[in-house]
Amino acid sequence: MRRHVFCWSTGIRTLVVCLLALGSLGPAQRAWGGERGLRQIEERIRLPIEVLGEEGTVEVARILLPVCCPGPTRLWMQVHGLGYEGEASVQLNDSAWIPLRNDTAQVEGLGKAYGGIGGAYATLRLSVPIPNGSLRRGNNWIRFRLNQTQGMSIGYRVLDFELLGPEGEPLLDSRIFEEDDPSRWVPPRPEAIAEGAALWRTKPLLTSRLQPTPIRAHCMDCHSRDGRDLRYFNYSNRAIIEAARFHGLSRNEGEKVASYIRSLKDMPAPGRPWNPPYQPGPGLDSKPLSHWAAGAGVDAVLERDRDLFAFLFPSGITPEAVATSGYLNVRETPIPMQLPDWNHWLPTIHPMDAWGDAFYNSSLNKLYNGEGSSTVYKTHLRADFLSARSAGYTSLSRYRYDVNAWALELYKFESPRAASQPNDPVYSQKLYSLGLWQLSKMWEMMQEFELEGHAREMFPASRETRGWFDHIAFDISPNALHMPRANTGINNNTPLMYTYFSMAWYQLQLVLNSGNHHQDATTRNGQRPVDWPYVYGFLKDLMNDTGGQSPTGAWLVYWMTKAMQVHDNGLGPEFPYSAGWNTRNVGNVTLLVHPDFRRGWTETPDTERRQIMEALLSTWLAKNLQYTPQPWYDGKWARPDELLTGLPDASMGDRLKYLLPKARALGVNPVLLGRIAAWAKTLWPQENWDAL
Repeated sequence: MRRHVFCWSTGIRTLVVCLLALGSLGPAQRAWGGERGLRQIEERIRLPIEVLGEEGTVEVARILLPVCCPGPTRLWMQVHGLGYEGEASVQLNDSAWIPLRNDTAQVEGLGKAYGGIGGAYATLRLSVPIPNGSLRRGNNWIRFRLNQTQGMSIGYRVLDFELLGPEGEPLLDSRIFEEDDPSRWVPPRPEAIAEGAALWRTKPLLTSRLQPTPIRAHCMDCHSRDGRDLRYFNYSNRAIIEAARFHGLSRNEGEKVASYIRSLKDMPAPGRPWNPPYQPGPGLDSKPLSHWAAGAGVDAVLERDRDLFAFLFPSGITPEAVATSGYLNVRETPIPMQLPDWNHWLPTIHPMDAWGDAFYNSSLNKLYNGEGSSTVYKTHLRADFLSARSAGYTSLSRYRYDVNAWALELYKFESPRAASQPNDPVYSQKLYSLGLWQLSKMWEMMQEFELEGHAREMFPASRETRGWFDHIAFDISPNALHMPRANTGINNNTPLMYTYFSMAWYQLQLVLNSGNHHQDATTRNGQRPVDWPYVYGFLKDLMNDTGGQSPTGAWLVYWMTKAMQVHDNGLGPEFPYSAGWNTRNVGNVTLLVHPDFRRGWTETPDTERRQIMEALLSTWLAKNLQYTPQPWYDGKWARPDELLTGLPDASMGDRLKYLLPKARALGVNPVLLGRIAAWAKTLWPQENWDAL
């Protein structure tokens, strides 16, 4: 065992952690001193270490090593908020500062595939080699520095760190660490809470300390009106103060704002800044509804695509596990993607500052809370939801029109501006921030009016126990907002960011509102709230944009399973716009053998892949057999005289003609394939299905 003591320094910028690393768990660790010098744990290391503030801010950890050293070592860290290469540096004792870049640090897992430092993941696990001879017996100093800001970041957080020995073994006792407890935080200026609230609502802000240009937006415009997002996700006093200073407030004013946020005791606060909102994971539904938005935590993210199969087939690979009549709980099923953190929900340029009075007086703004001069709508969503809550939510469904209209107003405002956009990252961020503003404001209303538990008031046939009412998350993807693929202005501005964040918001849409087991009651539009073929395409693009480092075969099965379950909704193939059951847009099982998805199965053994295909094809066929050929003809999915080409991206019949020989070559059960061919013959009788 090992014992550790530590102490904290006084001072604003420097956090001194004194660690005593003693004891052993293995031979390499025994070289550090075995049981000699054991001491009682007097205090613990409080995490995270927040490296937030002005450029040059340094936080320091002091480690006491009684014996040194076992050989080559590495400093391992879990870090939130490394937004770009070179933002941070670490230093061991008197050795040179090591800038954290993708060529100096080893990023782990899918975080590396998705761009590493500066890429898509807001929280990364990474390590750097400790220079030989840097560590010594006795006191050792590890320094974390904020080198610079790119104009938006105020720094980063070290969520965890460790010293790793020559074999990768941990050299510090995990018992020395403890999580900082937000429930112990107090207002730094308790006498100024009312002043802090006024500052939150009305204080003029600057773009940043680097660009001290006045802006129209106030704190409450980009965040929640009442500040509940900072309370909910437990942003620390320091984070709030430094963000306020970044936007032109004094430290004194920042402390008053932080005091106001700390005073919001009647609001739930289960989240943390680094845990992505709504990140799926087991057990999430068993927590209070108010905890759902906090997500299952960043550690719930799967490290491999194929790990998803264990959750899709918990009792073995059977057709029942993926039955169209079944229910895949996407809130509790972990995924191989870290969803965007709350910082990535917030607009970087408020629409008032991007578009001025055109936005302020728009119907888009008017429908949110009644501001502006637009006369198109006589009410607004905040008033709607207040009335619904006052009525016990018995009248909630009457506001579906306003919810859908608000999403449409985003399209109407954004579309002409996107059509004439220059290929410029700042302009792209103006478009993107429109969507982020709407999404974060919808979150504000869902939380404030406690709406997430009322999906069935809006959709009586829903299988979901909680959810949202809209398709906003889907509509704010860079793809839906018509942003240039190679110039989104997001993170490192690579095409991968376009693909990743499009897919991330599509995934969030699935979690929030996958369709509630029926499509829009008026238009029966199967492309809302989820446009399934778009998603399948982005699963392919995500895999290709990472050079195959992120296979998506299991993820495809997950999405296809949920799509078929959502569309097993009582509507047949005859309903237009993919609203009912269909096998071309929704249950496109040909993608299981499509050449574009070949790399999606690199982690899956051939035998397992065959079993999964047989399970999915079996339940798919069982659903198809519920319909005679006429509904397929009425829905224009097939014609009895259609001449098929066998191309994988053409008609439903063409895709089926392509599927059968490919599935046979992969060893899929010939009896099952024969049954599929027999069904196909009833729709396309002129085709020689027996030969296939």
